[in-house]
Amino acid sequence: MSPRMPWLVTRDTPALRHIVDLAEALRRSVHLVAQVAGARGPEADRTARELEDLDAASTASLMSFLTALRSAYVTPLPRQDLYRLAGGVHAATQRVVSAGVLIQRADLEHLPAHALDVLETVGRQAELLGRSTTELRDLDALEATWMQLLRASRRTERIMVQWLADLGMDLLQRDFNRQREVAWALQSALEALGRVNTDLGMVLVRES
Repeated sequence: MSPRMPWLVTRDTPALRHIVDLAEALRRSVHLVAQVAGARGPEADRTARELEDLDAASTASLMSFLTALRSAYVTPLPRQDLYRLAGGVHAATQRVVSAGVLIQRADLEHLPAHALDVLETVGRQAELLGRSTTELRDLDALEATWMQLLRASRRTERIMVQWLADLGMDLLQRDFNRQREVAWALQSALEALGRVNTDLGMVLVRES
């Protein structure tokens, strides 16, 4: 009986390009949400449309990913692993977009510094996830990227803790409620990214 060909030495598939597209949609959503607060009139209408378009584009990329995955003869990782990674990035994008809609409807004049720090770090994670798809044959490089993802995740956790701890200081009840809802919305995106990091770590453990 011939040995099984390792997943990490098989050729790439178009599915990987769609994961890159999903990571790029996450990065763009972060950039847009950082600009949502304070938008008024036509500018607010434009950002609302862009949020809807980003959400739709992310979903379209996930559907294209599934089509490519089902039609691929070989894949660089088992199909279920690729699906979990793609689905996790898509979920994170949806939740960042939802946070943007919430910020817009809450009529915030500006985002607190903590929120901007979280978004900046999530944007960095999106870039790392896009890069990770080029490293599936190089476990050492993939592990280095995964460790950077973990450090970024830990940073966002510390920011969230500090943000929630500071919420009760010098804020009116209305402002407190608004910021708390935004914090919770972003926290759900961080949880989705945390699951992606866990899934990527499981791939490393199994394929090593």
